[in-house]
Amino acid sequence: MIRHSLITAACLMATTACATNPVLRQQCYNPDVRLARLLQPYQELRAKDCTVEESIDRGGAECDRLEREIATLGVICAAHAPTLMANAVIAYDKQRPADAQQMLDVILSQPHGYPDAAVLRARIAIEEGNVPFAQRLLLQQIKLVPDHAGLHETYAAALYLGGKMTEARGELSMAGLLGAPRWRIAYHLGLIEEALGLGVEASRFYAEALQGNPGWGPADSRLKALRARGTAAP
Repeated sequence: MIRHSLITAACLMATTACATNPVLRQQCYNPDVRLARLLQPYQELRAKDCTVEESIDRGGAECDRLEREIATLGVICAAHAPTLMANAVIAYDKQRPADAQQMLDVILSQPHGYPDAAVLRARIAIEEGNVPFAQRLLLQQIKLVPDHAGLHETYAAALYLGGKMTEARGELSMAGLLGAPRWRIAYHLGLIEEALGLGVEASRFYAEALQGNPGWGPADSRLKALRARGTAAP
């Protein structure tokens, strides 16, 4: 297990060398198909928290096995962006943001737009308090892939954290037009209104978010707090 992690890290630090290694290159065939075959059962198990009805231990072991195979495919196909992305998401979910960041940086160093990688990389940067980096990265990716709703939505969050409320509203409007869920847009708009001291308007957006996603904790908590302070809409 430790040896495998070291190999993965070494390949990520020297992607070109791994990708051009004749042995590994020969083994890297049909990466899209192979990844899909691993991701489908893995995602089904993850939806059940990696358990199965017959045996919780068996479900957990199967998740571990699939994670190892996805990681191995990432070593064999070291320049395959979807496999790197899958491994980055797994690392992030396992609370290993530094490992996820390393893989995302490899993806984003390639000369194409990778919006999903940029969204997760920006989220990690925001969690680390590096909002300016997140803003720069997202704006760069938006220029490459201007019709990706997630980029605009995450950029709005980064602008909000940077105190740029008007610009954040504009990005949320664009995200909504591009298909981002309205309940999520409403929640972010509520955050902006609340930050501006407009509790009544904020509460209406939180209520809208809850209509679209009943029982959603963040919106419910903020709405209850506004009501307790007497600043919510009647």
